[in-house]
Amino acid sequence: MKLFLCSHFSSVGSLIKEEIENKKVAFIPTASLREGYTGYVGSARKLFKKLGAIVTEIDIST
Repeated sequence: MKLFLCSHFSSVGSLIKEEIENKKVAFIPTASLREGYTGYVGSARKLFKKLGAIVTEIDIST
């Protein structure tokens, strides 16, 4: 199991393509829940899909 923490995944996600391609990924977009702008989350979702990751979103705010 590995942990990758970043604030703007779509800027750096392609750098770890081999690590997430066709693998299960837990995506925790909690910080964006308080933001008015959610474009970072949307762009991360798109990149995960493009890279072939199997994404499970987890809400840890409650």
